[in-house]
Formats: sequence, structure tokens, C-alpha cells
Amino acid sequence: MDYSSIHSADCRQSDGVVDAVRSLVLWIGMVTITLAIGMLAMMVALVRAENLMHRICILWGRTIALLSGARLRIEGADRIYRGDSTLILSNHQSICDIIFFYAVFNKQFRWMAKSSLFRIPIFGWAMAGAGYIPVERGDRSRARESLFRAANQVRRGKSVIIFPEGTIGKADGSMIPFKKGAFLLAKKADAVIQPVTIWGANQMVPDQKDRWMQRVYPCEIVFYIHEPIHPEQYAHLTQDELSAHVRRIINGPLLKHHLAVTETIGEEAATSWA
Repeated sequence: MDYSSIHSADCRQSDGVVDAVRSLVLWIGMVTITLAIGMLAMMVALVRAENLMHRICILWGRTIALLSGARLRIEGADRIYRGDSTLILSNHQSICDIIFFYAVFNKQFRWMAKSSLFRIPIFGWAMAGAGYIPVERGDRSRARESLFRAANQVRRGKSVIIFPEGTIGKADGSMIPFKKGAFLLAKKADAVIQPVTIWGANQMVPDQKDRWMQRVYPCEIVFYIHEPIHPEQYAHLTQDELSAHVRRIINGPLLKHHLAVTETIGEEAATSWA
């Protein structure tokens, strides 16, 4: 695969008072908009208007992107699989990943999320009403039931997004080991797999455990869409082999991106000594 078009995502980070105030205003705005859109989505979910529900989520994603200053870029949009029964597998860099998927990914989808999110008033109720799939972490039998529910959705022609890492990856944007569930699901549902690579999102909301409020930095976030993988292309692979294969695909742009970052830092260092 040629990743020659990939370059370092642009992000401006600072720690001044203005930045703190901007982040506070941003969080208040994002929570307010999420609650408002969540209430609207909850009402729409009651009548099972799936197309309208997805449009509301697109509005949510694009509004949050605008408020946060995120500059979203999609590469390979023409590679998005237009058929049904798609399992979209992506790396996971920040809490904003799924929100921005709505803003850039031109396809209706469901997603699997940890069950605790479904207990959040309004937001969680809207998720449940829209048919999103809760995953019980730490309970293997219930987690397996969630996978079977997702497999049934895919068999019925729905598209489902899963982050195979199961949680947000490393602070530097690199991935942690994949869990097996997504690949068990793919095999059971004979799904078309659409790998997606995200980079830049880890810089937008970096790890800030020492702060009472998470700073949000205006960043460029890139979604790289890979060629879809059809069931007949992976039928001969075991779950572990399929996991390794998809991981290599998703990791390709990340490796190129880290190389671009290293080269940029090297150039800046060389310039400073010139």
C-alpha cells in the first residue's frame, strides 16, 4: 500500500490561561449540545427512524468538530464499501473518535461501546434507542452475547464500528494489543471488513491525568480508509491470523505518520542549529 500522501497531522498546543478558558468554554458548549441533540435523538429513536437518527448524529459530530477547532480530513473516501453487512475496524486514539466518525464517514453505522456509557442520562438512553450495542467488560458470557447481537445486526445488512483495542491506545498514538471479539464477529457474520486508521486525535485530547480539566487543542485529525476485505479473502485465516493481518493494515499509516513526525522534529532541530 502506498502511503506517500501521508504527512504529520498539524496540532498547536499551549498551556496558557487563554487556552484553559477556551477549553472550559468548549467543554460547556460540547456538553450542552450533546444533551440537546441527545434529547432530540431519544425522541427520534422511539419511532425507529434510522435515517433521521443518523442525520442527527452527523449534525452532532460536525458541530462538535466546529466547536473544538478540529480540522477533519478523510483520505480514501472512494474506498468506503457501499454494500451492506460491513464491519468497520479502527484504531482508537481519543474520546472524540466516534463523534468524528459521524462527521466524516459517509455511511450509516452502529457501534459497540462499554455498557457504562448507556447509563448516562439522555445520552445513554438515546444510544440504546438507536440500537447501539453495549459491551459488558469483565463478564465474558455477557460480552459474548453482545458480539452475537452485533453479528446479527451485520447479517441483517447493518454496518457496525468496533475498536479492536477495546479502549484508547497509547498516549503517543500507537496501538495496544487487539482483543479477539471483533474477529470472532467477522467470522460468524461473514462480514466485509473495512479497516480505518485515525491519527492526530491523540494530540487533540492528550493524556492529562494531573489536570482537573482536560485541555482540548485544535488539531488536524486524519481518517485513512483502507480497501475493504471480503470474506472470501480471509476465509482461510484463523481469528489470530486475521487479527494480525488487519492490525498490519491499520498500523501502516501510523508507522508512516510517526516517521513523518520524526523527520519534522529532525528538520526543526537542524534549523535551530543552523
